[in-house]
This record gives sequence, structure tokens and C-alpha cells, in this order.
Amino acid sequence: MPDTPPLSRKRAIAVWSLVALATLLLLISSLTVWVKRQALDTNAWTDASGKLLADDEVRGALSIYLVNTLYSNVDVTARVRQALPPQRSGLAPVISGALREFSERAANQLLASPRAQALWEQVNRRAHKNLIAVLNGDDVRRFSTENGTVVFDVSPLVKRLGNRLGISAKLPPDAGKITILKADQLSAAQNAFKAIKALTVFLVLVVLGLYALAIYLAHGHRRRIFLATAVSFALVGLLLLLVRRLTGDWIVDSLVKTDTVKPAGRTVWAIATQLLYAEGYALILYGAIGVIGAWLAGPSGWAVSVRRRLAPTFRDHPGETGTVVAFAYLLFILWSPTAATRQIAGILVLGALLVLGVVMLRRQTLAEFPAGRAPG
Repeated sequence: MPDTPPLSRKRAIAVWSLVALATLLLLISSLTVWVKRQALDTNAWTDASGKLLADDEVRGALSIYLVNTLYSNVDVTARVRQALPPQRSGLAPVISGALREFSERAANQLLASPRAQALWEQVNRRAHKNLIAVLNGDDVRRFSTENGTVVFDVSPLVKRLGNRLGISAKLPPDAGKITILKADQLSAAQNAFKAIKALTVFLVLVVLGLYALAIYLAHGHRRRIFLATAVSFALVGLLLLLVRRLTGDWIVDSLVKTDTVKPAGRTVWAIATQLLYAEGYALILYGAIGVIGAWLAGPSGWAVSVRRRLAPTFRDHPGETGTVVAFAYLLFILWSPTAATRQIAGILVLGALLVLGVVMLRRQTLAEFPAGRAPG
């Protein structure tokens, strides 16, 4: 078989520029997909919040926050002094301090209960729905204060803790409310929300289009560019895993100033980036599959030997070949190693790519080893 002439300089520059641009946009689109799926999807947000409360470090940090909120709004020492005999009123500060330590343990036990965890998920689900509504520009009065500040309200948990400890009181309106967005940040957040929604699908389509155009323009060298595409998928996936691992400590250290709370912050980061990890893992897996496919279509001795052995099956048993491929794909879907294999659109797209790859491999194999030619 004659050697394929190399691409012209201009065409080679155009092809590799398309691959490089597609790779960069693949990284950006992967991050926007992660943000959309993790931060903007209510079910994913609620699921992550449930995992957070199930973690000992996070639950301990939240317990301290709830107790601090309760003690900041209730004069526990005065309450204890009122309950003591006058001659024992001097013990009120000591008892109050001991009660605070007991309160933190009680808060932890409260948060570990199924009822409190269900309440926590309800609070998070309601808060997230309201946040999305606010970002969409809708008016959600219970979620925004009068000056436009967006808050996360955990006062129901504070009240429940106070009731359990017997020191309940009417809390101020701002007690147990964590500020998520300030009024001057809301407009920027709404613009970012709209941009992410618009860019997520658009960038994915652009990335696929750029890769397809690069492969199309690489006449005679399409397998090589396809191999480069597969490798770029794996590299972007690896980069996502590195970003998740290497930036975690920096982000936690910059946001959390108290050393005792930093372990909880690292746990929050790990849970919040689980979908990012899944994306990286998926891209590495897809890249590896692409590399295997490019190798099977390549000129190496082993690849030619594999195609030679497959030729009689491809030629004489196309139905059986399709059945085996379909069964293998079904097992892959049942394994469901990536998010795409758990969604109808992803299953259809991956299935279509698999069928296209098998058809192209069959066509190449039958062209190399036509009927009547010895397979060995």
C-alpha cells in the first residue's frame, strides 16, 4: 500500500489548530457542565447536602454553628440564673459553660437523626429552588431580605435544637440565616447563571464540531487525528482530576480561616466536586476507548493480525457480529461507569458512535481481506 502524502503546511496548521482549540474548549465546557450539574441542579444539590450532613466533620462544624447561633440570641446564663435558687445563682456561668459543651454533643446527635437529616434536605431543596428562581429573575420574597440579600435559612434547626435543650426563645429575624449573595453581587450572579445555561450545550456542540472538522480535513491522516482527539479527551480528563486534587487545599485555606473547621471544608470540597471527578474519569475512559479504536484501525502488526482474524466473521456472520456488539454495549450500560451511561441522550450518542466505529472497522477489514483471500 503506497504511503499517504503528508498534509500541506496550511492544512496541517489548520487541522492541529482545530484540535488544540477543541481541546481547550473541552476543558472549559467540562467545567461549565460540572457547575450546571452540581450547583444548578436541585436534585444534585440536595443529594450532595445529604452527604455533607452524613459526614462527621461537617456535622460537627454545623453543630458548633447552631450552638453559637443559639447562644448568641439567647442569654443562657440568665436563664440558668433564673432557674437556680438565689443562693446558687453564682454558679450560673459555670453551668452555662458546661451546658454549651453538652449542647454541641446534643446538636450533633440531633443532626444525625433521620428526622433532622430529612429537615436538612428539605431546607436545602427549598433554598436551592428559591435560589434558582432568584437567579432567573423571579421574585421570591421569603428567600430575599428587604435589601435584596439572598440567604440560606437554617433557623428551623436552631429552633429545634433550642427546644431539645429547653432554652428555646423567639429568635431575631436574622438568626440562623447564612448570606449566600449580597445585593450588589446578585446582578453578576444572574448574568453568570444565564451564561452557564447558554454555554453548556453550545460549547459541547462546538467541541464536537471542531473535532469532526479536524478529522474531516485530515485527508489520508484521519486515523492519526482521531487518535489525537482520543488522547486529548484523556488528557483533559486527567487535568480535571488534577484540578480537583491540587486546588482543593488552596480553596479551603482561602475560604476557611479556622484550622478546626478546615477538615470539614475539605470534606465539603470533596463532596461538591464528585461530579467533576466523574467527568474526568469519563473523559479518560472515552479517550482510552478511542485510542483502542484507533489502534485497531492502524498499521501495526498486531492490529493487522486482529483485522485478519475478524475478516471471516465480519464477512460471513454480520448478524452475529451485531448481536455480540449489542450485548457487550448492554453490559457496559448496565455497568454504568459514567454519567452519560445513565442518561437516555448519552446512551444513544455513545451507541451511535459505537455503531459507526464498528461499521468503519468492518469496511476497512473487508477492503483489506476480501472474499477468497487467505486470512493467514
